[in-house]
Amino acid sequence: MASEVSSLEDQAQKFAQSLTATVHAVDPDCEPFTAKYVEGAPRLAVRQSPSKGIPLKVDGVPFLDLKVIFECCMDSKGDYLAVEKSRIEVTPKAGSGPTFRYEYDRNYTKAPPAHMHVHAHRDAFTYLMATAGNSSKRSKRRVESGKVPSLQDIHFPLGGHRFRPCLEDILEILIEEFGVDMQPGTLKALRDGRANWRRTQARSVARDDPQSAVDVLRSLGYDVVWNRSGEEPPVRWDRLEQY
Repeated sequence: MASEVSSLEDQAQKFAQSLTATVHAVDPDCEPFTAKYVEGAPRLAVRQSPSKGIPLKVDGVPFLDLKVIFECCMDSKGDYLAVEKSRIEVTPKAGSGPTFRYEYDRNYTKAPPAHMHVHAHRDAFTYLMATAGNSSKRSKRRVESGKVPSLQDIHFPLGGHRFRPCLEDILEILIEEFGVDMQPGTLKALRDGRANWRRTQARSVARDDPQSAVDVLRSLGYDVVWNRSGEEPPVRWDRLEQY
């Protein structure tokens, strides 16, 4: 158990350092990320300290705050760091609340584990939600509540456990769509961070679906054989099927 805790702390600190490197490529003055234990829970929160958010500017003027938190634990086998929960929230300086936010909860069952909320007012969406059917539990609760629905109530799915966006994706969309200021080398840092994230996720996908990984490697010319006792690991259909 002691080695597992040490491994969790070590990997969480490295994750915090990689996040700091990413956000410093956009704003070198923002607060670094640190990893600290969540009170009463066997997991570490990786967040800025103090949690002021990542200040993003347009033409040198504060424009958006990007608040980011990851809660991390060990994976089911106790080998690798896993994100148990995450929240990435974009809030305009001129507003009173977030414009949109990305959330992930690996244990969530009432909605897609990776999803996005859009905080906005749009008549067409409101009409659709107010007049929607009740074929699902969520839509039925919404219809029966009698409340005026809001666009932020919809959980837009974002690729499930393995294919969800990374912090680098969100920083780049803010640069591309809102013209957030960059530093020299910002886009290169975001591309490097994204590549590292996707390679980590590729390893996780291979553990979820080892047979497909074996098939692809064999098609590329590799010799892949099972060399352990017992049965080969099964496909984790629950991970692949969850939206």
